[in-house]
Parts: sequence; structure tokens; C-alpha cells
Amino acid sequence: MNKPATIYIVVVTLMLWSHLSCYCQAFVTPSSSVGNSIISFAAYQRNSVPFRPIELELSPTSLSFATTDISSISPLLLSNNEDVLQSVATGLGYLIGAASVLLYTPIAIRIIRTKSADGLSISTFWLKLVSYTCTDVYNIKNKFPISAFSESLVISVEAAIVLALITYYQQKLDAKTLALTLTYVTITSWALLAPESIGPSNDVISFAQEASIFLNAAALMPQLYQNFQRKAAGDYSPITASLASVGCTIRLFTTIELTNGDPLLLVNYGVALALNLSLLLQIIYYGTQKEGKTISQLYLADVKSE
Repeated sequence: MNKPATIYIVVVTLMLWSHLSCYCQAFVTPSSSVGNSIISFAAYQRNSVPFRPIELELSPTSLSFATTDISSISPLLLSNNEDVLQSVATGLGYLIGAASVLLYTPIAIRIIRTKSADGLSISTFWLKLVSYTCTDVYNIKNKFPISAFSESLVISVEAAIVLALITYYQQKLDAKTLALTLTYVTITSWALLAPESIGPSNDVISFAQEASIFLNAAALMPQLYQNFQRKAAGDYSPITASLASVGCTIRLFTTIELTNGDPLLLVNYGVALALNLSLLLQIIYYGTQKEGKTISQLYLADVKSE
């Protein structure tokens, strides 16, 4: 593989490692002093109140403590529910990160197997790489847990690899590609590694995340247009579109739980969900109605020759 393609893979892989080394989560479990408080209170009552026999007369009002105890349980139950949701969201976040390794793998396998990338738009993967990198930087700078954006880190690397393959097989390893690569590496390194005094401000980081929403939307537009123009399913994998749709749906839930419903991230994943579903439906429509293929043939096209 030529030098520019190698640069894509090495640089973005290093970026992933730098992301992962920046932050780690610290889990602290507060200790409880409820038992000690009860014991101390009982000892105080025993030592301070003289013992004498008394007669107890029970009345309905003497049982009113039950109502108080039950009402005090409600906040505890709500707190436990929040903890459960947080745990579920964290687990799903890491699960999506692991599963996202397979997101663009079908496309890469198809390109290598067929030794062709004619049915793919190079603009789509440039825009995807920049979009996901903006999301990486935004999450890292806001110190969100890695479980909240683990798949974005992985997809950034995958997008770079697929972009390198497309560039190589479409024979576009030229000065323009090298200039774009160097610009991407320089800006990304500045955003992630520069000291605060000379690095991007919070407003710039937020603007980049807002821009990534439009970039993510624009990323699939060239592929949608190319398929429409050719009236064909193209080489974009329906497996990738399906996995992306499921992942975005889950991410809407985890974003609410892990980032307090950050509005920029919610819009980002909502737009991505709509576009991936649109592309999936387009692939299925052109593949079945125009090319006469079955749905199983479309999904197996990545690994099986016709």
C-alpha cells in the first residue's frame, strides 16, 4: 500500500491510543454510617433515660410511624433506579464500542475481495472521518466517560482505513489527498494535545460538534445521490447501515443517561439514525426492485460473490 494510505492508518490509530490514555474513570462507593448511627442512638437512650416499668396503651395513632417509614423509602427507590439506569447505559456504551468494530468491516472486506471501490463515494468517508473526530474531541474535552463515545473512537479509525482503501483502489493517491491528510492530522493534534492557553476554546469545541452534525448528515448524501443517479444499490454495505441504525438508537438512550441528555449529541445521533435508515431502505429498494436480488443476497454480498 502506498505512503498516503499508510499515513491514514498509523496516524488515526495513534490518535485512538492518545484518546484512551487521556481519561480513566474513578469509581467511588461512599460508605454508609446508618448502622453506626442507630447503635449510637440506642446507647444514648439507654444511658440517659432511667429505667422504670410503664404501661403501654396502643392506639391507632401510635402506628403512624409506618406511614413515615414508607414515604422515606421513595427517594431511596428512585435513587436505586437511577443507579440501575446508569449501570445499564454504561454497559450498553461499552457494548456498542466493541460491536462498532464490525461496523465498516463488511465494506473493507468487500473492497479487498473485489479489488474495487467504484461503488463508493470517497467524499462520504472523508466527511465521516472529520465528523466522528469532532465528536471524539468534544467528548474528551467535556470529560465524558469513554462509555459515552467508545464507538466514535473506533469508527474514526475504521473510517480512516476504509478511506485509505477507497483512495488506493480508485487511484486517488495524489498531492490533494496528501494535503488533506496533513491538514486533518495537524488540526486534530492541535485540538487534542495543545495546552489550554493556545488550544481551542470551549466555544470552538462546541461549534465543531455542531458542525459535525451537519458533516454527519452531509457524509451520506454523496452515497445516497450516487445510488439514486445509478439506480443501483451500490457498494455501501446494508449490514453497516443496519448496525449504524441500531447503534444510533441505543446511543440516544445512553446519551440521556451518561451525558445528562447533551442536546448536541442527541441531535447528532438522531440525524445519523434518520440518514442510515434512509440509506438502508434505498439499498433494499434498488437491490430488490431494480437489480432483482433478494434481501439475503444483498446482505451476503460483502462476503459472497454473485
